[in-house]
Amino acid sequence: MPLLNLFISKHRKVDFEVSILIRDLANVPLVSGLYYVKWRIRNASHASGMTERAPINDHSVFWNYPINTMAQLVINKQHVLGSCELKLEIIQELSGGKETQTVGTLSINLSEYAESGVTTRRYLLDHCKFNSTVKLSIRMSQKSDAGTRFQLPQPQKSMFSPQDMSTPDDRSIESVASERKLSSSSSAVASVAAATATANNTANAMVTASPQLKKSQSAMSLPHFCKQTTPFGSTDEQSPTDLVEQLFMRKPAMNVQASS
Repeated sequence: MPLLNLFISKHRKVDFEVSILIRDLANVPLVSGLYYVKWRIRNASHASGMTERAPINDHSVFWNYPINTMAQLVINKQHVLGSCELKLEIIQELSGGKETQTVGTLSINLSEYAESGVTTRRYLLDHCKFNSTVKLSIRMSQKSDAGTRFQLPQPQKSMFSPQDMSTPDDRSIESVASERKLSSSSSAVASVAAATATANNTANAMVTASPQLKKSQSAMSLPHFCKQTTPFGSTDEQSPTDLVEQLFMRKPAMNVQASS
């Protein structure tokens, strides 16, 4: 808590429970490295930290990293809620941590979301070479005197995609993260089942569909060129073998006639 807050009257101080879910980073035209987020919240009891390192998959990085802390904000003389700044820095790690570079940064005022339920939005990163966006779910719940009146500050950071914003509701950040994990698990199970069914169908088709071998033309015409013996001894048509035997049997007789 800042030292100046000690000299501010109690009725101008408001305590909030801050819940944030760092969901994912999208539209990253890179294919390698690990990615993590350093975060810092001004005027919070747990003021800083970082997500786990995650790989990039299809130009997106998923964390679903929850942040839960308390923050004490001050209402100014115009009855506007004081600032509660959230700073994010997305970092790419290469060569096992030997090389790091900043992909982009983000700075938003969490006071804009006070008493608005859970709001999910996608933000365009600052100081980024690409049009990368980070998706956040934010909830600011008042924990001090509920009768304290204040006004919300004017929004300073525009969201990247209005149609990507979900309707504010009263679900907890934990339930949003659980739904995300459950959806991913269901998709994985469905993919495995579909792959198994496809493999079974392919195997059945290979077993049932035995190949039909065509008869060789040489095998079909072979009886016409081979000497065959019928059960009744009838040979209406002489085979080439019979003709050869007759030719060689007649040859000696012709030679005898010639010598005489």
